[in-house]
Amino acid sequence: MTRTKDSPWTYSTATALQTGLMVKCPACGGPGAVTADPQAFRFRCERCHHVLEKPRAACRRKVENLCPGCGRYYRVHLPEEAGGFPVLRVACPYCGHELPGRVQRVPGGWYSSYGDVRRGREPWFGLELWFLSSFRGKPVWALNREHLAWLVGYLSAGLRERPAVGCLGRMQSDQLPTFMKTAKNRAGILKCLKRMQEK
Repeated sequence: MTRTKDSPWTYSTATALQTGLMVKCPACGGPGAVTADPQAFRFRCERCHHVLEKPRAACRRKVENLCPGCGRYYRVHLPEEAGGFPVLRVACPYCGHELPGRVQRVPGGWYSSYGDVRRGREPWFGLELWFLSSFRGKPVWALNREHLAWLVGYLSAGLRERPAVGCLGRMQSDQLPTFMKTAKNRAGILKCLKRMQEK
């Protein structure tokens, strides 16, 4: 029996940016990577060398809430164009339930302005992920090749161990949609992920 051990925040948009979050180029449809440094988010296509850049200053406000619809805690980063309102109605990225939340300023720096993938697109340029498919009408995606390999290993394992979380936050497996972790879907999801590995 294979065994895997989860670790806090194994793969997130923040960690994927360090090595490159794989996306589809808007110019040629080829593979490209979104990376970041303390000043900006950057996209570069491997095929046509198309480049995009977005300063970090454009994403320095957030709304945080505990969603009464699905019970999950979420954080949504807002562009400066959203206006200077003290409270905004923001949809939960997991279930779409809308509720008002206090707008908070985020100090600049490396760890500010990270967002979540929505509808198969990364949060800074809105580019479609390179590793994106669907299973029974639901999106299945990976942030990069390393994340894809982790997903295959995690879902293939017969035994999944969860160490104590402590103050470090949720486990990566807690961020996976329930349909991906359900035993009856596992074989189909794995087949989908392994097809993506051939890209």
